[in-house]
Amino acid sequence: MMKYYFKQACTMIKQNKLFSFIYILGTALSIALVMTIFIIHYIKFAPIYPEYNRNETVVLKRMTVVSGDNNNSGSVSYQFLTNIAPKLTHLKHIAVTYFDESQILERGIGKESIHVVPFFINSDYWNVFTFNFIEGSPFNEADVQSVKRDAVISKHISEQLYATTQSIGKTFEMNGEEYRVCGVVANVSSATPVTAADIWLPITLQPDALTNSIPDWYTGGVEYYMLPQDGKKEELKQEIIRAFDEIDNVTEEWKHDLMNQPDDYWVSTLRVWSNMAPDFGEIFIEIGLTLLALILIPAINLSGMVSFRMSKRMEELGVRKAYGATRSNLIKQVLWENLLLTCIGGALGLLLSYLIVLTSSNWILSIFNDFVTEGVRTSITPEMIFNPAIFFIAFGVCIVLNLISALIPTLNAMRHTIVYSLNTQK
Repeated sequence: MMKYYFKQACTMIKQNKLFSFIYILGTALSIALVMTIFIIHYIKFAPIYPEYNRNETVVLKRMTVVSGDNNNSGSVSYQFLTNIAPKLTHLKHIAVTYFDESQILERGIGKESIHVVPFFINSDYWNVFTFNFIEGSPFNEADVQSVKRDAVISKHISEQLYATTQSIGKTFEMNGEEYRVCGVVANVSSATPVTAADIWLPITLQPDALTNSIPDWYTGGVEYYMLPQDGKKEELKQEIIRAFDEIDNVTEEWKHDLMNQPDDYWVSTLRVWSNMAPDFGEIFIEIGLTLLALILIPAINLSGMVSFRMSKRMEELGVRKAYGATRSNLIKQVLWENLLLTCIGGALGLLLSYLIVLTSSNWILSIFNDFVTEGVRTSITPEMIFNPAIFFIAFGVCIVLNLISALIPTLNAMRHTIVYSLNTQK
């Protein structure tokens, strides 16, 4: 029976080429837009290079200290690492990141300098984020504490400076200071802004990262990404909250407001401002309405086309009813015809969405990120877009679109009698 439905559907497509073309094109455009949104959010939330531990990561990156009618907002201070982190029994690894302003990287006499944004980090950073070292190794805790001028650079910068990735032990100058290369890693895309950089340096080389905004307050300039012991994320979050409660209980003059932090990684990507928590309800409604509009509007248009097509096939349906075709068989046939058209359109739409993301990654990714690391390329890798989750999402959208656009007009056509169907074209 399935083979018969498929052959009948192919025949109908050949007989109604204009209808089939418009239906497939409408489906493709709808699914392409929906899939583009899914791909972008997958890149933001899913475990991809070098942030493979996203599902386990606990994030603390913004806070406000309230003191009377005044408050001080910003990132977290370095003192969280030295004073609080050692007391957290459920903490396994903790990465500290300080984002600096653009720096000038000298390339030698007669060559144009490069503007880069270095990340100042601690040694445990390399345990939280999984970088692919092409050559060399990361600097260790002893290097950080001794304020050693070692640097890990990206493949891109290594090739620009030395025309090779074999640059271990070589030196470069940045803003008049000399640094030695200790490791070269595979390029990181600005699609992963937490790790998007071309140069990584020990955080002790940046004095501004080590100071509090105000003494005894834990507002400063760094962000924290933590991995819990044995997957105990919630226990680690509660430990951090209790630690700040104990600090605040010492005085009534000021209080730390974590604004519902620590966060899961995906939640932290939606957190932008340091003086307010994101309105997740509003964000989800906005995303939901966008997806609903992208699915329903073309589905309504396609439903109108199917309804018009069904009115032209009433005589055919009447004849088939007269020869014993059941209501169920006729509905299945029409749904299979539309499902074939939808799947063709879905496949085309999926390819179109990949084309949109790959060719327009710079401005598309910036739509969903308020801050993008300057100077770092926005490259999209195959692992970001080719994955089972996106495939099944695409197939699910195809099914939903088919049911919405075909089922209602089909049921409406099936309710007519044989006599009405046979005489509808006269």
